[in-house]
Amino acid sequence: MRWGLLLLFLLFPAWGQTLKVLEAERLEIREEGGEEVYVLVGSPVRLEREGEALEAKRVVYFRERRLLLLSGKVRYRDKEGRLIEAEELQVDLGDESFDALEVRIEAKDLLLTGPLCQRAAGAILLEAGYATPCHGCGQEVPDYAFRAREIVLYPGDRVVARGVVLLVQEKPLLELPVLLLFLSERRPRLEVGQDDKGVYVKAALPYVAEFGLGYTLLHYYQGRGYGFGFDHFGVGEARERYFFLHTPPDTFQYRGEYALKREGFSLAALLERDDTRERLSRFRLEGLLPGTPRPQDWRFALRLEGFLDHDPATPPPRTLQRLPELEAQSPPFREGPFTFQGGLVLGRYLAETNPLNRSARALGPYGAAWRALLSHAEALALTPWPGATFRAENRFRGFYYSTQNPDGEHERQVDWTTSATFRQALGGFSVELAYSRSLQEGESPFRFDALPTRRSHQATLALGFTERPLALSLKGGRDLEKGAYLPLELEARLQDPGYALRVYHKRGLEEGPLETRAEAALTPYPFSLRASLRLDHAKGLFDPLLLQGGYALPGGSLNLSHRHGLNGEGPLETSLTFAFREGQEAYTLQGRRDWAKDTTSLSGQAIWGPTSLSLQLGLDPQALGYQVGLRFGLSPGPLLDLALTGRYQEGLRGTNLRLALTQALPEVGFRLTANLHLPEVEDGEIYLKDATFTGGAELWRPLPLDENGENALPGLSFSGSLTYTRRPDRPEGYTLALRNFGPTLTFLGRENTKLHLAALLTQNLPGEPLKPRFILVLDRCCWALRATVDAAKGSFGLAFLFGGQAAGLLLSEEGVKLGGAP
Repeated sequence: MRWGLLLLFLLFPAWGQTLKVLEAERLEIREEGGEEVYVLVGSPVRLEREGEALEAKRVVYFRERRLLLLSGKVRYRDKEGRLIEAEELQVDLGDESFDALEVRIEAKDLLLTGPLCQRAAGAILLEAGYATPCHGCGQEVPDYAFRAREIVLYPGDRVVARGVVLLVQEKPLLELPVLLLFLSERRPRLEVGQDDKGVYVKAALPYVAEFGLGYTLLHYYQGRGYGFGFDHFGVGEARERYFFLHTPPDTFQYRGEYALKREGFSLAALLERDDTRERLSRFRLEGLLPGTPRPQDWRFALRLEGFLDHDPATPPPRTLQRLPELEAQSPPFREGPFTFQGGLVLGRYLAETNPLNRSARALGPYGAAWRALLSHAEALALTPWPGATFRAENRFRGFYYSTQNPDGEHERQVDWTTSATFRQALGGFSVELAYSRSLQEGESPFRFDALPTRRSHQATLALGFTERPLALSLKGGRDLEKGAYLPLELEARLQDPGYALRVYHKRGLEEGPLETRAEAALTPYPFSLRASLRLDHAKGLFDPLLLQGGYALPGGSLNLSHRHGLNGEGPLETSLTFAFREGQEAYTLQGRRDWAKDTTSLSGQAIWGPTSLSLQLGLDPQALGYQVGLRFGLSPGPLLDLALTGRYQEGLRGTNLRLALTQALPEVGFRLTANLHLPEVEDGEIYLKDATFTGGAELWRPLPLDENGENALPGLSFSGSLTYTRRPDRPEGYTLALRNFGPTLTFLGRENTKLHLAALLTQNLPGEPLKPRFILVLDRCCWALRATVDAAKGSFGLAFLFGGQAAGLLLSEEGVKLGGAP
């Protein structure tokens, strides 16, 4: 009997809430040496642990040591998706290490086997191992593989083997002291070719050292010189990647990344330059202490961010630079009802200057200055007696700069807000006293932190009464900045589940009435009625009266709204909305009448499963505009959209039929759009204005040789982008723009061998002679060879790539992805 759910609830607390039993047939609990031991038997036993899945016929768990022993057809899939199969497996749940016998590991496209395997610190060590990337290619004998004294599989994608014997068709070919593989780095490691400037050779030679591993990049360009570089990956605790490449005559590309995060501190650094985009070296450094802060910790940060300009002929970008910036922030200090927190940021900045600041304009559009930002916040919350609350807050930010104003004083900015509130509630009555002061003033030399000038200083008194469904409030106060009384605000609410009424009146003590608002709502289900009105006493004008009505349908709604001017304007706007849905059918209708502009618009849509119809009409005093749309299908396709557009003004005008056909299936993925001109008053002809095709389609698949070695049929597909545009001003009457467009023939051989022959065009027609690019790719699944002849550039290239599904990088729907330098 299977009772995995019962085990799940029984053993989940006992096993530290890290291991879940999903399925088992028998459970035995015993004690060995004073330790509880759980024995599970099943066909198989299925376990789950924090994203990892385990299977075995027999599982033994030692509770105190947190040791797990599995035996009998063991299958273990770890967090990185690697599948480990073994006869016996011992897992330490404390440090996540394991030991296994007679192991088979599937890691991405690489198969590894061996008699003994261990995992420690995330790396898997296989002794006397065998590995091949050809295991999923259907080859009876792998094209290549290797045996090694030890194989280390690092987290992610790196494999390092020592004491290696390379095998071709399972026959020894070469002995190497060390071998490096990157499972996710599918780049050509050797490329030979010729372009319009001469012959070139590109090679990447792997290396392994105690401090890391990577590739040495060697390039040769005939008549231009040598290029060199490296692509290095660190193997320590930190994430490290360092890339450098020099291409003659003076093009540099480099990128250095370093990231280390611990609980005590964290450090991240980046330095990059790519002369093919801009001749700048950008750098960024950030250090945090602690690395994983807690609410009660002090926090410190060091930031360095900027760039070095290597091209004085071009103006540098005006991006913000921190050279450097130091930050310190205190934790919230609490003493009873009082809370305090402070911070300081000190740095030197290069940034765009503030155009509103006279002294900053003297620095030019881009300038440098030191800045100190001091901030602190205090809060006090008290409950002196029942029904009474008091809260006070003070927030301050002070910006202090090394620049000086015309009077010789150092520039500064202040952002300071202080507020205090006292509230007393007595049954349904309440009284609230509030004080607030807000100040923003000063000048900044920088645009990025400039603050607008603002001053506010008020004291208010509010009285309230609440006794459902009635609520009354009266609020007044004094503007201490202007030395004037604030207007009185009176609000009355009457609210119940079936109705609501709100009246608001604002009156100045010296000016008289200022504003009056009234809102009413009546909601007897399924109806809802609402009305709102506002009177501006100072102008003596009403805002438009807004009337709204709604009706709730079982599967939708019907809503009507109307805006009416009460100052002699009359009706302004009327709108109607209808929506209904039942199963896969849905209907929507929207209508709008603008009385002032004398225009009417109507739009509707009907959806019947994968088919939909839409209509849009617009009527004004001059013409009737229309758009009718029809859609068939659902994504991923095929999906067909038709849209007929135009207007009627003493006849049909601007008539167009737009078509869009889309499909996103693996074998056929494309988008086709076309615009067809239909007869109208000024042009009675029918013709295609423009059309665009983007994507790829497989017309038919290749057929392999039969048992007699005959009847093979190549497959045919095409891909790329083609754009047709009608051009009456040209002699041909049209233009064609092709981008990586052309056919690809695929020949299928034995053992999943494929030969791809593509001819691609990237040019404009007519008027230019055809200059295709021919690509020949031999794909053996775990290695591929590519030859390229480009008639437009007069170049030839040859590249080799190893690894599982190698040709996937060399060919794509848009053509060829060129390899070579990273």
